Amino acid sequence: MKGILDGIRVVDLARFVAGPYCAMLLGDMGAEVIKVEKPGGDEQRHMDPKVDDLSTYYIVGNRNKKSLTLNFKSEEGKKILTKLFETTDVVVENFRPGVMERLGFGYEDLKKINPRIILTSVSGFGQDGPLAQKPAFDSIAQAMGGLMATTGTGGPTLAGTWVGDYSAGLYAAFGTMLALYARQTTGVGQHIDVALLDSVASWSRTAIPDFLMFGKKPTRNGGRDVYHCPIGPFETKDGYVYITAATDAQYAGVCRAAGHPEWLQDDRMNKEAVRLKNKDLVNSSLEAWTKTVTTQEALQKISAEDCPCAPINDIEGVLNNEQTKYREMYSWVETDKGFKVAVPGIVVKLSDTPGYIRCAPPSVGNYNDEFYTGLGYTPEQIREMYEKKII
Repeated sequence: MKGILDGIRVVDLARFVAGPYCAMLLGDMGAEVIKVEKPGGDEQRHMDPKVDDLSTYYIVGNRNKKSLTLNFKSEEGKKILTKLFETTDVVVENFRPGVMERLGFGYEDLKKINPRIILTSVSGFGQDGPLAQKPAFDSIAQAMGGLMATTGTGGPTLAGTWVGDYSAGLYAAFGTMLALYARQTTGVGQHIDVALLDSVASWSRTAIPDFLMFGKKPTRNGGRDVYHCPIGPFETKDGYVYITAATDAQYAGVCRAAGHPEWLQDDRMNKEAVRLKNKDLVNSSLEAWTKTVTTQEALQKISAEDCPCAPINDIEGVLNNEQTKYREMYSWVETDKGFKVAVPGIVVKLSDTPGYIRCAPPSVGNYNDEFYTGLGYTPEQIREMYEKKII
């Protein structure tokens, strides 16, 4: 099977989450992704829990890649990396700004090696600006980008996943695709600069115009929505159900499901504008009903009225969901050492050139023999490079 990016070579110099995730997305669509790791392998491989040298942390961002070990801070390593860049389309990196330049592989240097090369840089705060040199991880971006201030019900709360990392990885993959498209016309590559802070701030929804135009700041509302009512989690006999009645028609359906058509005649609850003003009354009235039924009963009644609702799943519920299974949102794959590992599925479904999982995350240096032999190194020379910790 060929993917839309078949024939594109990506060199992944990145670590942690955002950069590797970007490179993996390109690999899912057919690109050859060579993950360059330090001798002994990326430190993320060895975090618990793990299978052999593959931690779950490493697994989720490194399928569809080949592993090449190389100390590219050494003179011999730099020569080898330069040779690799001659036939590379995209380089993905997430070092602190300036590191690539100090290594001799900044974008201006890469253009001299290969004018068609695209450099995709992911960092905490971007390649320039007053904060560019500050260290950052996802949590810092969530705090500084405004997400943490609007999450939770009490104090500022970290989101349940690496929102900054994954959104930056998505933006980086999107930018890379745009650069590949532009290269078809220009014949030359370009430098892509994606910041975690920018990525988190971009998800602020209407908060930016709300504040700049009306001086209004968003508040922490937990599971409730500030623009529509009723929207949120409602307690049932045996758990919770999430209900989204964003329109008057959907609210009417909820009223029928609850057996309270009189709510539609109540001037405090019959229109969206007044429901927002009286949200405590609306929410408490609805929850008084949901507490009398099980989660499944609530779902059946509300779904019958074509109103959006859902169970609040933990990860077991997510993976057992019939739609998740149908959409193939997880797979079991076999590593090159024969271990079975679980990986997330591919989100983007293309009708004619779909992405696909060609291989599990690689064992350390599984591409070494093929690559270095192809460069003309003898087995003795390769063994010597191992001994000198060049590879």
